[in-house]
Amino acid sequence: MEDTLNSKKVLYQDEEGSSEVVFASKKLAIPPIVTIVTFIVLALLLGAFLTGHTYRFYASFLFLFYSWVKKIWVAVVLLGVFQTLLMIPFRIVNLRRSIHIKEFVGQLEQVMGKKSQKLFLKQRVGTGDINVLWYIFNFFVQIISYLSIGRLFLIDFYTKKLDPNLLYSFAPYPNYPLQDTFFKIPYPVFTKTIDFGLTTMLIVWFLAILYKILVNKLKPLYRKMKNVVDDKKDKPVQFIEKLVKNTSGSLILMLLAGWLLTRYFPVGWQIRIFSGDVSKPYPTFNLITALMTAFIVIWLDLPKIEKKVELAKSQEIDPKIIKKTQIGLFKQTFQKALFLGAGAFFITNQIPCAFELSIFTFEVISILSPLTIDRLILKVPVKKP
Repeated sequence: MEDTLNSKKVLYQDEEGSSEVVFASKKLAIPPIVTIVTFIVLALLLGAFLTGHTYRFYASFLFLFYSWVKKIWVAVVLLGVFQTLLMIPFRIVNLRRSIHIKEFVGQLEQVMGKKSQKLFLKQRVGTGDINVLWYIFNFFVQIISYLSIGRLFLIDFYTKKLDPNLLYSFAPYPNYPLQDTFFKIPYPVFTKTIDFGLTTMLIVWFLAILYKILVNKLKPLYRKMKNVVDDKKDKPVQFIEKLVKNTSGSLILMLLAGWLLTRYFPVGWQIRIFSGDVSKPYPTFNLITALMTAFIVIWLDLPKIEKKVELAKSQEIDPKIIKKTQIGLFKQTFQKALFLGAGAFFITNQIPCAFELSIFTFEVISILSPLTIDRLILKVPVKKP
């Protein structure tokens, strides 16, 4: 009774209109130690950013790499690789906690009104919710790191000598002028293709649709077989399991691949060089990285959506709810990809393309991650929260 008297009513309403009254305590509670530690670390990171230490950190490693390779554009690429290596622990934790974090985001979006959202977030943080604290910490770290890299490349250290105070002692000061500012990225170009005709394309499309129907029919059998011990499975059963697990991709992608391979089958190709000056803006390269940003958002979100759907199916949740949720997740992913891609293009369109080259390196590695480290992480079963 005392707790109720010292609380205020807060109304939460979900998408279907049902409401819930939650009593928010007016008492001043001491946050858990994990919350206190998290915000101390965030305060230190913010202080390091505002005082220029994070900026000096990346500048020092950029010119450390330059002292090794003597090519500034290669040093920029190495900085992108370095940033990727720094983010690997975050990537691992994000994938392992993706379901919990997504659930938190979904709950936050369902809260009606800004005041209710703030109160909801404050309550979760105040109780030391690890998922919420990690969501905040991860977002904060990524924002600070990319703002620091962007700030670094906004400075003209190509034609004007860099302030020696911007480098830590482990990074040697470069000799001017800086060497080799033109990046060189090789890429393949198909010089000759063969068109197998419309009839061949329609046959391939028919087989792809038939194949997809077959895989969908085998999915219920596959889910039943997942709990069977491997040594009790005969070869046909193992074949069906691998078939469903490894080939249940998007039909649209299969049809697109069929169209490309039947109408533009490559029979000749050559290597060309894409080049530009890292000290100047390059709109074409900016557009490429913006498109890759949008693509990577979709590319990296798809495995997480698939994992969440598989978990829901294993818990025998209503297929209609799963389908509705899956469509909602796809919609959110495409909206996020469009927003980030457009933002990447308009925000960085006027700055030297060294920043684009660093981000491009990170993006190429990110494209490979679902086929490498992400695959290893997602093999570990996710426990029901």
